[in-house]
Amino acid sequence: MRWVRIWVSGARGKLGSEVCRQLVAEGYEVVEADLVGPGAVDLSDRAAVARSLRGVEAIVHCAGIASPENITPVRLLEANALTTFNALEEAWAQGIRTAVLASSGSIYGTAWSPEEIGTASVPIDEETALRYVDPYALTKDVLERMGEMYARRGMQVTALRFHWILTPDEVRRYIADAPPEDNRRNLWGYVDLAEAARACVLSLQPRTAAERYETLVIAAEDTGMEQPTADLLARYSPDTVVTGDLSGTRSLFECRRAAEVIGWTHHSRWRN
Repeated sequence: MRWVRIWVSGARGKLGSEVCRQLVAEGYEVVEADLVGPGAVDLSDRAAVARSLRGVEAIVHCAGIASPENITPVRLLEANALTTFNALEEAWAQGIRTAVLASSGSIYGTAWSPEEIGTASVPIDEETALRYVDPYALTKDVLERMGEMYARRGMQVTALRFHWILTPDEVRRYIADAPPEDNRRNLWGYVDLAEAARACVLSLQPRTAAERYETLVIAAEDTGMEQPTADLLARYSPDTVVTGDLSGTRSLFECRRAAEVIGWTHHSRWRN
């Protein structure tokens, strides 16, 4: 089955705009839901969300606060949790049974913790324990729990744990050309913007009932560094337990599940 009309929230944002571009290129009709642009939609207004969803067959929810900087915790929770609930609840009420949610690799707690909590073991995958103590990670956990609830009702929900979404030029500027210690919390990882959007598009395809709810790690197959991964880890996170292959510049995030479920694999472009 191929959906025709797809609702994308945060459609004017970094990820949402690329998702819209790829959907249109594949022949889908896109309904944009964003605070800016023609037909602006306030996602905190359930009635407005309901109106924007009319005639839609699937949703891709990219809207939300991308980082907790310069925002109070309560506003962060309101923005990220309420918009997700409104999108899922109104979609369910209108018979929409496919949803893709933009979660985050920050859910593990290392990125925004007030004090560094370190990384217990690598590679990180969907089974890695959530050890967060910060509100941003909490909002992503709430998002995933909401998705899981609607999946129990019968909706197909895919929560994509995107690592740091960057263009190739941004990988070079923010990771490759930065001091290695600056990105030790993020384990020098990223996901290419185009590849992140492609994961959203692939997640729209129907799956079996056993795969109705899926949480998938979405990250690059390599780090954003030229140095060997094992050397970086030994110097900047020596207490981290290694349970997988760290040869070359291999990523510290494992995306095998994404390949199995939606057929997604990452192809880095920043080194070209």
